[in-house]
Amino acid sequence: MRIPVEVRPDFIEKVARRTDPLGAVEELVWNSLDADATEVHVELELDDFGGVHAVVVRDNGHGIPAATVESAFKGMGGSWKRTAPGTESGRQLHGRNGYGRFRVLALGSSATWTSVSDGPGGRSEVAIRFQDGDSNFDVDERGPTPSKAPGTVVRVTGEAQRKQRLTAEKAREELTSRLAMYLSKYPTATVWWCGTALDPSEAIQGEPYEEELDIGINTGGPAPVLRIVEWRTRPPRRELLICDSVGVHRVTLLAQIQAPDFHFTAYVLWDKFANLTDHDLLEGEFEQSDSLLGSTVKAARSRLRAYFREQEHERTRKLVQQWIDEGVYPYSGDPVGPVEAAERETFNEVAGLVSRQLKGPKTARRTQMVLLREALRRQPTAMPKVLDELFGLSAPQKERLEDLVDRTPLANLIAANAETVDRIDALNTLRTLLFEFDARYTLREKDQLHRMLEKELWIFGDEYSHAVSEIGLTNALNRHLPRLESRSVPQQRVQLHHGTSGRLDLLLSCVSGAGRTKQHLVVELKRPRTVLSEAEVAQINSYAYAVTTDERYRHDEQTRWEFWLVGNSIDDVVQWQHSDGYVRNDGRVTIRIITWGAIIDACEERLRKQRERLNYASDQTRSIEYAQRVHADADVVPLLTPRADDSA
Repeated sequence: MRIPVEVRPDFIEKVARRTDPLGAVEELVWNSLDADATEVHVELELDDFGGVHAVVVRDNGHGIPAATVESAFKGMGGSWKRTAPGTESGRQLHGRNGYGRFRVLALGSSATWTSVSDGPGGRSEVAIRFQDGDSNFDVDERGPTPSKAPGTVVRVTGEAQRKQRLTAEKAREELTSRLAMYLSKYPTATVWWCGTALDPSEAIQGEPYEEELDIGINTGGPAPVLRIVEWRTRPPRRELLICDSVGVHRVTLLAQIQAPDFHFTAYVLWDKFANLTDHDLLEGEFEQSDSLLGSTVKAARSRLRAYFREQEHERTRKLVQQWIDEGVYPYSGDPVGPVEAAERETFNEVAGLVSRQLKGPKTARRTQMVLLREALRRQPTAMPKVLDELFGLSAPQKERLEDLVDRTPLANLIAANAETVDRIDALNTLRTLLFEFDARYTLREKDQLHRMLEKELWIFGDEYSHAVSEIGLTNALNRHLPRLESRSVPQQRVQLHHGTSGRLDLLLSCVSGAGRTKQHLVVELKRPRTVLSEAEVAQINSYAYAVTTDERYRHDEQTRWEFWLVGNSIDDVVQWQHSDGYVRNDGRVTIRIITWGAIIDACEERLRKQRERLNYASDQTRSIEYAQRVHADADVVPLLTPRADDSA
């Protein structure tokens, strides 16, 4: 007894791949090429609303002989192409599995094959019809047709959920990329899409790149070849096409790499993939990393990433040279040390990515470049958002920028060193303002010096994260009050011992240590020309006394207060009385007299190693640029600019 094999609907549904209409068209084109067709025409019949009513694929191949229809359409698998060496003209065959005909279901619910062929009895015509939901094929043998030329016409009509996508221009471009290797290999074959011949040579940018792949498996024969074809226009998708050694497409995968502004299709060519089909992909072979396909795909994607990184670096190198020649590049000379070199490398990548958005006259592009450099230096993690707001980036550009930012060690290194450079410039700016003759006598304390220092809290210690300027002593203690968690004390006015209200120049605060000790630093600033005398010491003492004796602070053992009296110089009497610089230091309250010179020297010592590593030295020009960028509201730039008669 023989049991016939039935084709179940679920199997037909699986191989139909209804969501891939272009793949179905491609399958029909391959069938035509396997029939030795030299002309294949893909036509879309549109309805009154511009939608696809029918998909028609016609060719001039050898057709389907009536005698072979039953064997060709009845069985599943066992295709004659599996054992055939090639077409009659010697071209490579594509089909292997014998069930590609069911792919038409991605184009519609009803399909008809009308074929004319030459046979022993002469030229004859046959029609085969297929309907969705029925695994049977209806055959109509129409008999001799001596007047018709050999060839096959496949017409598919009816509903298909995604076939309207075929009307988009990208469908033609994608089919071109999939057939490119075959059409290049066999120039006598021409495929037409809606009246336009698919010509890969016109669409290809430059010469294809090719190299053998090392997949980490010894196969005892030739290695697979990776071929990269770049296109003049962007293809719909970046695909990695698995092909046989000739270039006949077998499996379609996504390239899955980032390569902004590069339009390409990658091909893997290997004779070991001659019998591979998309069905093998469905069966999960690709997921097995130790399989030939899995290992090859992994190696191909890795090489693709490296290849386009190299291409991107070369493209960026040419762009940078162009910017230098135009005078818009925001760096000059060679990089000073590895840190600046790393910063420039990252800047070049970012600027290259947005180069098309850098428009306008030379001055405008120079300004854009400087803004881009500062965004990278000071807010690398926010850079994608900043640049998107400035330039309106595309999705691939945003993705690439986020990838750059994800290199956190480099981004953080750039930001940290930009901060060091800023601090060196800030100290040089302060030295000029505090010690240069003209500046020290015209610098205003409240609206210039105070305002600057509010943005330079690090000068008094890196631990301070908050500061207020020109705040009354009452307000200062009231701000401190919420931190006294164990007691509730009503707010009240604070007076100095002689009955007047005190005002603090700067109040800085921090919380540190395992015990969460609270620390406040009160800075009393004096003009550069003021010599710190007993009168100024008495003032800082009165502030400290008011805080120490206030009932809201008196019993708080977790808070420390420091009071600094800061000026350019200290008179001899105060120097003699407080030779170590401390008026009081009992662990709870510290009162200190210190000069600006000592503070700046201490800051420079903290920065010494970073400055030496960067090999950076500030000067007047850099101080002015820094003041313009950071302290424009303090209006100190005129004090940094030498007067015309200073050279006399």
